[in-house]
Amino acid sequence: MSNRKVFADLLKVTQSMEADLGLSVLTQTDKQVLASVVLITEDGRKDALLDDIRTHSLVDTIPTPSLYRSLKTLIQKGMVQKVGSERSGIYRLA
Repeated sequence: MSNRKVFADLLKVTQSMEADLGLSVLTQTDKQVLASVVLITEDGRKDALLDDIRTHSLVDTIPTPSLYRSLKTLIQKGMVQKVGSERSGIYRLA
């Protein structure tokens, strides 16, 4: 099987999983931010600090305003929660 075929199959499976998880409505940036929170929190076992999210390899090239916008979107959609005060910079999976 060629690498192109493997890539195409993986993309098809990924899109199916995104639909099953209700992630199809998110932008690519939102998905990257959510994935970084999932990985940092070890799928919800601990909290994620904003600095850890900001420097994670999945999002380190995303401009800061876009990162904040994605976090706000994920909070509004009930996928992520902000913990503590307005300026705490601590997030967890909802």
